Amino acid sequence: MRELLAWYKYPEAEGKSYCQQELLDEQLLIELFGYCKDAQAYISAEGWVFLIEHYGYEKLFELNKMSAWIASETLDDYKNNVNYYSFLGKENIR
Repeated sequence: MRELLAWYKYPEAEGKSYCQQELLDEQLLIELFGYCKDAQAYISAEGWVFLIEHYGYEKLFELNKMSAWIASETLDDYKNNVNYYSFLGKENIR
């Protein structure tokens, strides 16, 4: 069974689940961040752990800028915001 790391609500009614392999694609990740910005997707706590371990905060900050999802002026602000979103992800796990 695949571990749910992220989820996008389309196509309805099931939506799309994302696993590690899919989150390794930077363009797909930027697209997912855009969906999150529009409240159409979320990243689970486990998803954030994977992303931080694989990409690191600096690379995620760079990718985030391309999607304009998490408003952060500095890397430190971004880290704090990611920690907040990863905490929220614990509540969203299906």
